[in-house]
Amino acid sequence: MAPFAVAVKLVLVPSLIAAITLVGVRLGPRVAGALTGLPVVAGPIVLFLALEQGPAFAAQSARATLGGEGALGVFCVVYAASALRASWWTSLALGWAAFIAATFVLERVDPGLAAAAAIALATPAAIAALTPRPELPAARGEVPRAEIALRMGAGAVLVVAITGLSRALGPRWSGLLTVFPVVTAILAVFSHRNQGAPFAVYLLRGLAAGIYSLTAFFLTLALGLDRVGVGAAFAGAVLASLMVQSVVLARFRRAQRRPGAG
Repeated sequence: MAPFAVAVKLVLVPSLIAAITLVGVRLGPRVAGALTGLPVVAGPIVLFLALEQGPAFAAQSARATLGGEGALGVFCVVYAASALRASWWTSLALGWAAFIAATFVLERVDPGLAAAAAIALATPAAIAALTPRPELPAARGEVPRAEIALRMGAGAVLVVAITGLSRALGPRWSGLLTVFPVVTAILAVFSHRNQGAPFAVYLLRGLAAGIYSLTAFFLTLALGLDRVGVGAAFAGAVLASLMVQSVVLARFRRAQRRPGAG
């Protein structure tokens, strides 16, 4: 299992970053942000926990992840609010600090499943309401291959570090850190640096809609792992996530046809 886990961290996550980068150039930041909500990073982490620590441990972690989506929302709001006035490194530092602070609060409160699900469902609306809507330039430009490779390398380093840390901290911290903004941060920073702050802001606004698929995935796991077992729970979670994501992308495709869509 260890070689497979390493392969996921070093191949799947960087590949996702590259794919979303190219989607952002072609279809815009909102669609790219929505795809960031797919549980490509978080899903394998919880699967490894379920196989290594058991379904009860993973179910508790999935519940914590639902609440942790609120901290991810805090990152998005703080980064977007600062991006239009500050550099990418300042915005990243503020966003990560806000995420960590919110995560400590959630760990202390330890919301139950209903409260955690409510936090997760409220997060997209909070991001949409609290992030700015700057004018988005029509020209997006190409992303050089060297930069795509740099994004992929940065994503691999971060995901290895975060998953290694979360495994040692128990189910609650594992779940909360599962949604640490790895892919989100990489894409936001590089977009901010090379395509402008408005592009990064709309990427984060797109993630707000993508969070619904993440919520569907982890709510299914939290409800199903103890009842139907690891295989059936994960199959149902993947199906639920893809169904929700298809609805989100269909909505964005309709929005793309309207004048001024980002």
